[in-house]
Amino acid sequence: MKRLFLGVSFAVVSLSAGAQSISDIAQLAKRLEGTLYVVPHRESADGVLESCGLEFSALKSDDHTRKGAPVRVVGSFYLRTLPTAAGLAYMLKLGVFDGLGKTVAVAPANAFVRGTNSNAPKKGIRQKSETEGYAIFVGVVDDEVTAAFADIAEKKQLLVGFNRKPGQRDVSFAIDLTVVEAAVDDNGQVSRRRSDEAVNQFVACSGDLIKAAKMRAH
Repeated sequence: MKRLFLGVSFAVVSLSAGAQSISDIAQLAKRLEGTLYVVPHRESADGVLESCGLEFSALKSDDHTRKGAPVRVVGSFYLRTLPTAAGLAYMLKLGVFDGLGKTVAVAPANAFVRGTNSNAPKKGIRQKSETEGYAIFVGVVDDEVTAAFADIAEKKQLLVGFNRKPGQRDVSFAIDLTVVEAAVDDNGQVSRRRSDEAVNQFVACSGDLIKAAKMRAH
């Protein structure tokens, strides 16, 4: 994730620095809106599968809390086996970057995933991340998280939401999981390379993880 994150950040900062007006920067942000990258992960220890994840970044205009200013999120969503019990837990890690080209993240007060037609899951336990400017939210896999998983498998998207302080209106992103990476050319035009590989790998990995959790239950 670090290599892709730095690559996108460098492109955004460079183009912003070369822009001639606020209007130019706003147009650039508008062209960049959407998913910037998605990377699947499969983690094991001593040959035993422990977690399946998706790392992602996306940019959009925050019309709710920043008067339309661009905001970028960088994060990851993982399903993990529980170390002392049967079943699965989820872990959402998220950092929020306010403004185009910002390199310092702000940790959200709350963050969640949900399905297209479902509510957010029961509020996860917030933990401080070892990565400055990020927060981690951990919870059990309930019906709402299952709905989010269904969206990943069927719609190839992940809905992620956050707020900056308790009680503030949520800002939501629809992460397009087919986006491998976004590229910006010398003229400021944006293209996105797409593949179903991240979804396919995550779904296959999650199937193996569920089997492992069921075996642990017996």
